[in-house]
Amino acid sequence: MRILKQKKMYEGQRDQLYNQTFNLDQVAFATEGIRDAQQTMAAMKAANKDLKGTLKTLKIDDVEKMQDEMMDLMDISNEIQESLGRSYNVPDDIDEDELLGELDALEADMGLETGPSEVPSYLQPDKESDLDTELPPVPAGHTKVPQPQAEPADDFGLPPVPRASMRS
Repeated sequence: MRILKQKKMYEGQRDQLYNQTFNLDQVAFATEGIRDAQQTMAAMKAANKDLKGTLKTLKIDDVEKMQDEMMDLMDISNEIQESLGRSYNVPDDIDEDELLGELDALEADMGLETGPSEVPSYLQPDKESDLDTELPPVPAGHTKVPQPQAEPADDFGLPPVPRASMRS
């Protein structure tokens, strides 16, 4: 009987210790949450202050005015591009089917001239080349040949975009 009472007493003490540990863990978790909230609040205050300072120098009217100016400049640029891209002596009422018919007729005429597998005469290489006989001799000594400047290229081998045309 005494051992059973001791066992119940030990189990009761164990349960109390578990509850105390659980309570301490809860308090530690709550404390950590509050500290995190304080840090978050401090970061938000700093961001708010920086944003207010930045917005003091930036006025919405200035932004809208700049946007209007950019739209005007883009319109002018488009007008210039349209003007430069205008075609001369080409009527507006060209029938594409008629042009394709003419192209087919020209191709048929060329086929009659040369035959189906022959190369036209204007595309054939010269049979007698005068280049070898009229060239001056190669100079003796070392001559410095200017090397072309290698332009920097991006990952795709294209030249870099000028900074003025890049959007931020």
